[in-house]
Amino acid sequence: MMRATAACHRDRPRAIGYLRTDISRGHQPRHTDAIRLLARRQGHTLIYIVRLRHGSVPDPVGHLLDIVRATATTTLIVPDLTHVDNQPGPVCDVCDLITVCPEQLWMKSRAGGSGNTTEPAWLPEDRHSEPHRGLPLTEAHRTMQVHLTCNPLDCPRKAAAFARLAEAGRLVPASRSPRQRAAVRGIPYPTAGPTVPRTGPPIDILHRLRTALDQA
Repeated sequence: MMRATAACHRDRPRAIGYLRTDISRGHQPRHTDAIRLLARRQGHTLIYIVRLRHGSVPDPVGHLLDIVRATATTTLIVPDLTHVDNQPGPVCDVCDLITVCPEQLWMKSRAGGSGNTTEPAWLPEDRHSEPHRGLPLTEAHRTMQVHLTCNPLDCPRKAAAFARLAEAGRLVPASRSPRQRAAVRGIPYPTAGPTVPRTGPPIDILHRLRTALDQA
C-alpha cells in the first residue's frame, strides 16, 4: 500500500509555493496554509514553499524561476499576483501559475519566452457563483475554507456558506462592530477616509446575510 501511494504521488504534478514576506507580513501562516490546501485540492505535490523578503536577492522572480527549473516543477502557487509583481507573463514562460485569491490558473505559454499569457481561468473547484442547491453543513465548512480570503458581500458562494453555518448555529457572528471592539481594547479606530465608489453586491446576498445574522 505504501509503495502504491508513493507511486501515485510521483505521478502528480509538482508545485512550489512562493511568499514575499514583506507582502504577507503577519499573514504568512494563513497564506502558507492556503497554498498547502490549494495544492492538495488541485492534486499537486507541494515540494517546497519559497520565502523571500524584498531586497534579499536582486531579481526575486528570476531567482524563483531558477528554483522552478532546477526542481522540474510544473506549477507555481502564490497568494495573489502582487507576489510576482503583478506580472504573470514571466512565470508562464516557465510553468503554470495559480493564485489563491482569486483562485485562478494561468497556463504555461506554449510559445515560450513571449511574455504573453492567455486569459486566466477559474479553477474548477472554486466557483464564486450562487450554489444551485442548499449547501450541506460539510460543504459549507469546506466553502468557508476554500474562500478564506473572499468577502461574502462580493462572493455569493461564501455568502451562502456563511448563512448556512449561521442558521445551523455553527457560526456566531460578532455582536459588536469593529469600532466597538477597538474602543473596548483601547485601540484607536481609523477615521473614515474619502469614499471610493464601488459596485454594490446583489440585493439578494444582502438579504440572505441579514436574515442569517438576525436568526443567529
